[in-house]
Formats: sequence, structure tokens, C-alpha cells
Amino acid sequence: MKLTSIFMIKVATIWTMVLLVSCATAQGRLTRESIELSQAGQHEKAHEKIELAIASGEGMDPLTWYVKAYVLKSIFVEQEGRHPDSPSRTESIAAAMESARLDPEGRVAERREPLLSFLADTHLEDANHALAMSQPGDAHLSRDHFDAYVRINQHLQPNWDATPDAVLLEQQLAEYAFVQAETREQAQAGPWFKWGQACYQNAIAQGHDAFRSQYNLAVHTYNQGVRQFKAAEDDLDAVDSALKMAAVLWTEAAEGLESAIALDPKQHNGYEALTIVSEALLNQDRIAWCKANLAELGKR
Repeated sequence: MKLTSIFMIKVATIWTMVLLVSCATAQGRLTRESIELSQAGQHEKAHEKIELAIASGEGMDPLTWYVKAYVLKSIFVEQEGRHPDSPSRTESIAAAMESARLDPEGRVAERREPLLSFLADTHLEDANHALAMSQPGDAHLSRDHFDAYVRINQHLQPNWDATPDAVLLEQQLAEYAFVQAETREQAQAGPWFKWGQACYQNAIAQGHDAFRSQYNLAVHTYNQGVRQFKAAEDDLDAVDSALKMAAVLWTEAAEGLESAIALDPKQHNGYEALTIVSEALLNQDRIAWCKANLAELGKR
């Protein structure tokens, strides 16, 4: 049920000096000097030189803007330690976009696109890291980084579909929220639990990987009911009320599992989980139905 590994970050292997060495024949003198400084590891001086190049008229060359993007990327990685709030990364992306605008024929595309892809992946990684800074209803840090990741990829591939990654983000947010609910809100369905529900519902609404989202949401809902009931076991006056409240969540979980099964009737775990929930609700007919379906699946 945990989804902590769903954001798989691609390994960046493109950052060799080949990307700049191949630019060394650029016509602009200041651009060439910036390349040489960057190759020597003097990125701040390279940045100053490329700004002079842009101001001097070399800024009409898309290669000059690419070099600026590369130099700023180097500052972001080598000097700023890939800090998530780095202005250098933001400026690098903007420079690469300007290079693309000045390059309709794609003369610099083979150099520019891997740079942008790398920067996009750093935003995806930061979106993942920022999960732990989220609060109920507020995951703006993760979402902002994710939006930057999407914008870059849609620039690189206009028909690129962000839905699978967007669903993964909602699933990851939901799992984080439910972990917090379990540790902080054992006795009641508080804001973390409700936010986890909302994140999974956002994932379900997008259609991709809907069985997983529906199933996990139902299981968490059932578990919340169990926690609420157990929290009242030592208080005889509260047991009846707690059982009624738990039954509401268990009914909701059963409905969610039925929806999950409807999405994919061949998944064993849907029936297995619904059997457990139905036992808590004393629904013998539903238990028998689940067991019959499991037996049928076992024959295939």
C-alpha cells in the first residue's frame, strides 16, 4: 500500500564538458570566452561574460542563450548544491526557453533538450522531497516543483501527458497524509485523514491507476475505523458510540472496495479486503460473494 518509491528519478548522465566543447566554435567572441571560463570551473566569471555577450548583440544567437543556461545550471549544481529554491535554476530554465524561441529551426536543440530534461528531473525530485513539508490541504511546495516539471516536459514534447505523474503525486500525498493521521489522530478522523481522502479522490478523478487509488483509500478508511473503535475499548460508556462511528467508516470502505472491484474484477486483493470489511459489518452475503469470486479467480 505504501507508495514511497513511486517517484523514480531518472539518473542524470549528460553533464560532461562535451556539451560545451561542441559549442566552442560559436562565432561570438564573448560567448567563446564564457565557454572557456566555464570549462575552467570559473562559473561566476563565465556568467558575467555571457551577460556581456547578450548585451553586446551576441544575444540574438540561440547558442549564446544556451551557454547562459548551461553556466547557470553549473552554478545551481556545483555551487548551490541543487538547492530547491535556487534562482540560478529558474534563470537557467528561462535562458534555455529563450534559446528555443530564437531557434525555430532547432539548431541547438540537441544540446538544449538534455539540459532542460535534467532541470525538469531536479524539480520532480524536489517535489518528492517537499512532501514532508506538507500540511493538510497545503502541498504548495511539492505542487510548485511538480508544475515546473510539467511545464518543461510539455515544452519539450507538446503532446506529453502529465496525468500518470500527476496521479502519482496525489497518491504520494495521500499516503503521507494517512501516515500522519495514524500517528497523530488515532482516536478520530481529523484533518490529516480527511486530506488523505481528498488526495486519493483527486487521483481517482484523473482516471489513471484508479484501482490502486480506490483500493488504498478504502483500506485506509477501514483502518481508521478500527483505530477509532480500539481507542474506546477501555471506556465502556464510549464503546457503543465508537462502534457506530467505526461502522460508518467500514461501510464507506466497503463501498470503496466495491468500486475498486468494478474497476478491475480480476484483482484478488479487492475481494480479500472486502471480505475483511464485510466480517466487521457482519455482512454474511457479501462474505460469501467475495469467497465465490476468489474461488472462481483461483480456477483461472
